[in-house]
Amino acid sequence: MAKKITVNPITRLEGHGKIDIYLDDQGNVARTFFQVPELRGFETFCLGRPAEEMARITPRICGVCPTAHHMASTKCLDDLWKVDPPPAAKKIRELAYSTFFVEDHYIHFFFLAAPDFVVGPTAPAPERTSSA
Repeated sequence: MAKKITVNPITRLEGHGKIDIYLDDQGNVARTFFQVPELRGFETFCLGRPAEEMARITPRICGVCPTAHHMASTKCLDDLWKVDPPPAAKKIRELAYSTFFVEDHYIHFFFLAAPDFVVGPTAPAPERTSSA
């Protein structure tokens, strides 16, 4: 008989989510569904705004990776306006992104992964959730 495993809620992401995993009779994963039900709406309130505002708005999409969103929107502006930033600007961007790379790994480990390592993966979910 097939089995269904549900992880609900997924607590360590921006917003809420749920995962349904369906196993076949041998215990192998047959299907998996990832659901994020809420509408964030960032696209909607970006409509009609000046393009240069996107570098200030998009970093607020995610609390874990704001620099990645900022850099992506900035590169989109470069493409939109058909500009090639000067070498100094490219180096500053690379420095900022390299710093973000370290910060992102730090945040990911200590806030998203460490709770499972500290209290163990078999501990009740409220004990493993960093917001507890």
